Amino acid sequence: MLRTRLIVGSLLIGGLALLALIDSSAPTLWIGFMRLGPGAVLILFSLFAFAPILAGEFSRLMNPSAPAALTRIHFLAIFIGIASVGVVADMVPKHLALPVVMSAPFFLVLLCAINHARTRITTGFPNTVGGALLGYAAIGVPLGFWILLRHDRDAWTLAGAILCVKSADIGAYFTGIIIGRHKMIPWLSPGKSWEGFVGGIVLSAVVGAALASFSGTTAAANAFVDPISIGYGIFVAVTLGIVGTGGDLFESLLKRGAGVKDSGSILPGMGGLYDVFDSLLLAGPVAWWLLAN
Repeated sequence: MLRTRLIVGSLLIGGLALLALIDSSAPTLWIGFMRLGPGAVLILFSLFAFAPILAGEFSRLMNPSAPAALTRIHFLAIFIGIASVGVVADMVPKHLALPVVMSAPFFLVLLCAINHARTRITTGFPNTVGGALLGYAAIGVPLGFWILLRHDRDAWTLAGAILCVKSADIGAYFTGIIIGRHKMIPWLSPGKSWEGFVGGIVLSAVVGAALASFSGTTAAANAFVDPISIGYGIFVAVTLGIVGTGGDLFESLLKRGAGVKDSGSILPGMGGLYDVFDSLLLAGPVAWWLLAN
């Protein structure tokens, strides 16, 4: 299992670097009359690759026997959440952006009502609405904030912020295996320990300091990376590591409620895509507040 996790984790880090490289070389794209970007590649991946997979896994957590119609509603909720934060501002006039975004939850509630009326079943409507709004707010909107961060900063800063979050996961995992003794929240996440949590935060701080130091080099300047101080890099990394741990625990609430260990099995040794994204999702809005220009 450890060997599999190391291989898959290395591939994911390599994929992140490749995505940042592609994005930095082609930050915008035109699709018909619509301009996507900065972060066009990230937008397309989020809307058409990540969102469908996350919707399927989220639906199974909400209802293991979820019908296809409910999965489609969850996909639309996540899709709209991503678009409302990360894409709408580029598609509509500035004075319309806020009304459009605020209309999204209202539209989702109406969609749930129409779908429920079609089934002619009177029970379960609040759960359907709650699931759609949860998918919108807890998955779609945070992913949109990562795209919004790419609007304001370069692709490498975005990749560095993601690496800081995942470094906390990696540090917590290995520290917990080696010296973990005191359980953090055993009723919710039995594998997490306080020693692992501290180890994760320490590794995240080290990664943040290293990335901040690199941001001031000539190579970083040539890649149009905005420099940040080492002190602020450590502060951002530690904050994102702590918030990311909260995101992991948030998903654990859903998994324990559904009685499953993982959200899926798409990533060998790691579970589902949601299991990898959980810490990133809660950290998305915080990353934007801390790093956006």
